[in-house]
Amino acid sequence: MNAHAPLEADQNKDNNFKCRGQFAFRLTNFKAFAEGHGPKEVTNETAEHINGLAWKIHVKHSEQSIGLFLRCEGNLADLAWTCKAAYEASVVSCSKGDNGFLQKGNGTFSAHSSSLGWGKFAKFDELMDAANGFYDAKDDAMAFKMEVAAEEPKLMPGLRTEHALVVNGKVLFVNKYLLAAHSKFFEELFFGANAKETPEIEIKEVENAVQNFERVLSVMYPKNIELDDECVENVLLLAHRFLLGSVGNLCVKFLLDKSKKSAISKFRLAFQCGIVGMKKEILQAMSKEDFVVTAANYMDNLWNSKKLEADAVAELTERHNELFKKE
Repeated sequence: MNAHAPLEADQNKDNNFKCRGQFAFRLTNFKAFAEGHGPKEVTNETAEHINGLAWKIHVKHSEQSIGLFLRCEGNLADLAWTCKAAYEASVVSCSKGDNGFLQKGNGTFSAHSSSLGWGKFAKFDELMDAANGFYDAKDDAMAFKMEVAAEEPKLMPGLRTEHALVVNGKVLFVNKYLLAAHSKFFEELFFGANAKETPEIEIKEVENAVQNFERVLSVMYPKNIELDDECVENVLLLAHRFLLGSVGNLCVKFLLDKSKKSAISKFRLAFQCGIVGMKKEILQAMSKEDFVVTAANYMDNLWNSKKLEADAVAELTERHNELFKKE
């Protein structure tokens, strides 16, 4: 038995909440950037999570110099949060020498001031001087490094997931305040008169219940992971059961705007979850092609039709008759 397993599990769970971290940003097409061609500002795509917040490096063309900034991506919808951090920026040597242009800073990040750093961090000619060993001429790239030590952010209760919730017998760590803020169901479960220290829920509506419940959580802030056609049905069904209106709205928007599911499949979900507006919009948008049976859609339409209630079948039949009525 591994005596360190519980500790390792806790460390993995809280990896996004480490108090310090370091990361790099390799900026390609650097020569064109230095000459003022192309975008004037660039931010690295991959974030480093420190104390629950996403941190990135942002560079800006500034005449003969490059501006280098540390960006903290907090909740843009909440203007109250703050986070104090100390940071150290440098340019990574491409010849395995010491990093250069070292500068240190510290400050308070917020929704009003999410980027801190140096407007003129270093001159382009010094960065690209071959004698300094920082510009990778072969790949036309320059790498910047940032080391960050951040305090726990203030006024952002939705970040930490320290509260146990048992889902179909498995313990998940969630943020009860965030769930309660989004759902009357969870408000009662965590803070109601009969609330338990470790509440439990049983899910029978979908297969792979725990995995799908975690998928529901991933759609919410701060993860904000996008939906796809593979998960949207289960996420919508669970959002409907647990009164997570914000998640349900995201599902509806995805189904109407991006989903490749059949119209009958979307109609079934709308009817099943009592989403009247979505149901009407889908019915109105249906064409003859949605009812035509082909080899490609036969099994899908058959499967969805078998799951429809009598009232839903009646509404579909009415729309079918409208489309195929004799001229």
